Amino acid sequence: MAFVGAGPRTTGILERIAANFDALWPGGPLRIDVVDPFPPGGGRIWRPDQPVWMLMNSRARDVTMFTDESVECTGPITAGPTLFEWAARHGAAASARETAAAVEAGAAVEAAAEQRPAASSLATEARSLAPDSFPSRRLAGAYLAWCFRRAREALPADVEVHDHRAAAVRLSDEPDGRQRISLSDGGSLLADIVVLAQGNVDGSMDTAQRSHAAFAARCGGAHLPPGCTADVDLSALPPGADVLVSGLGLAFVDLMSLMSEGRGGRFVRDREGTVRYEPSGAEPVLWVGSRRGVPYLPKTGVRLRGADPGPVRFATVEAFKAALSRDTVKGPASGASAPGTAPDLWALTAKEVGWGYYRELFTGHPERTGTSWAAFAQVYAELDWDSPELHSLVHGSVRAADRLALDTLRTPLSGRSFPAGGELDAWMRRHVRATVDRATLPGHSPWAGAARSLFEAGNQLAELLVSDGDRLTPGAERALGRISEFNSFFSSGPPPFRLEQLMALSRAGLVRFLGAGLRVRADASAHTFTATSDSLPTERRGTCFVEARLAAPDVLHGGDRLLRAMIAEGRATVRRSPGAENASRLVAGEGDYRVTEPSGRPHPRRYALGAFATGGSLGSFSVPGTNAPFFRQNDALGRRLIRQLRSAARS
Repeated sequence: MAFVGAGPRTTGILERIAANFDALWPGGPLRIDVVDPFPPGGGRIWRPDQPVWMLMNSRARDVTMFTDESVECTGPITAGPTLFEWAARHGAAASARETAAAVEAGAAVEAAAEQRPAASSLATEARSLAPDSFPSRRLAGAYLAWCFRRAREALPADVEVHDHRAAAVRLSDEPDGRQRISLSDGGSLLADIVVLAQGNVDGSMDTAQRSHAAFAARCGGAHLPPGCTADVDLSALPPGADVLVSGLGLAFVDLMSLMSEGRGGRFVRDREGTVRYEPSGAEPVLWVGSRRGVPYLPKTGVRLRGADPGPVRFATVEAFKAALSRDTVKGPASGASAPGTAPDLWALTAKEVGWGYYRELFTGHPERTGTSWAAFAQVYAELDWDSPELHSLVHGSVRAADRLALDTLRTPLSGRSFPAGGELDAWMRRHVRATVDRATLPGHSPWAGAARSLFEAGNQLAELLVSDGDRLTPGAERALGRISEFNSFFSSGPPPFRLEQLMALSRAGLVRFLGAGLRVRADASAHTFTATSDSLPTERRGTCFVEARLAAPDVLHGGDRLLRAMIAEGRATVRRSPGAENASRLVAGEGDYRVTEPSGRPHPRRYALGAFATGGSLGSFSVPGTNAPFFRQNDALGRRLIRQLRSAARS
């Protein structure tokens, strides 16, 4: 069999194949080919040639590629280390090997050493890693490479695993049914089964973005469309330039780092604990806003003090399905709290978040409440979210400073305007400071309870999308997508110190805020891009415009030649995302991941998993002890692949 893509998904499936192999394989030789221009294990996103300041947004203790006793799968549980445990046991030696291999392959993994010499060595980072550290992406790549090697070495001697540093550009059927993969280096491979696991494939520009690019070229400026920031050529943003930036999520955090530390600047924490920035003079000025106008909330590091929230109670797969069957699309929500077109879905999610928040408040900080958790919970469980009765319950039991206000949290700039940018900048620094405090100070542990419950609700949402994604209407997809967006805003933000760095850059005048409701247009009369927002009365002009967000996967027009060819040649089916001209995914069966042909039949020898496909689009990493869908998917597919190969061998 062959895998197209050598990132975490392929690594995870290979680990499950190795775990299930002895029980299912009758014996005999097998060849496994892995095709990717980047090193196996981490693939492109976790490649070893990235600067040391490009970090994961997960803590080392929360990253694992191995099953544990919480995982409900058919195959055997094969425990393995988290990233932190691996670094403590194997990291220094393994990182040194990965560094040497990357240098031999021509990767400039030590290119950042001049800027951060104390942290330039992967081995040094591995030795100094703590459980709550946010590792560099290149250290994560070293961990993934080790996981790939461990899976390969766990297979019998007559199973050969070959990796090919090339791109797959075409996939076709041979007369006997086998699959031929054509490679970018002119070679080709034959396989009985092909698994497409390319991960985050490149997107494409829509009409507006192509227009912006043409305008920038005419005016001598720059337009950088959505994409993986680490892969974008940022040399078009000159020192001192006013750069308009749309987006305050993780892609912006990467941009901020590359335009500060990446340009030779330095962050220093003074004796009072405040982070300040020492510029190099090579930085541009980033004028940044977004729809919401504020950054993603930082990752919380606060531990729960009270009772564990327990299993999900309200936002279950069954409850989501029931809500969808009652009223898939109700139209605009009647209250400001609903972020989608199906308010029931949001109400279930919000009630789950509130349960985790208030349980931790009542059991961890009882002195701040006016009744017992048992009395509060009994009534809370029976009431609808955002109902007058629930508001009355909270107001009678919780002081104002401790009440959960999800509307304000989600859109804190709603209804606010500022006479000038300086006032907005000052408000933003206070707001960001408060979010960092909530993520780091023990007294704010109710937010950790909320995050835990939202995480569990997110897993239920992922289960729904995997099991019923092909039966959702466009309206339901939009509603669920907006809940997922809130989940990202609340739970998938940067490390807290990244937002301290953002405040430091703001104080240094190198980041200026534009607020919420950002709109950027090409102004032909001024020969510049012009930004306006709902938060400020004034315009801001600049010749450079960066859309700081990941591009949506687009198998029709994006950068993956293989996927484009499959669609163009009628070998696969595409599903367009509602309301987006440059967002499309490969159709793969829900639950079995087989690529759907234009006839509607699943191809018996082709599978697809990833954000580019409809069948299984969960993220790369899973938190230990959470029965993560990632592992259950990998185990089910790994066992299926072995059985299918066994049948092919017998025939």
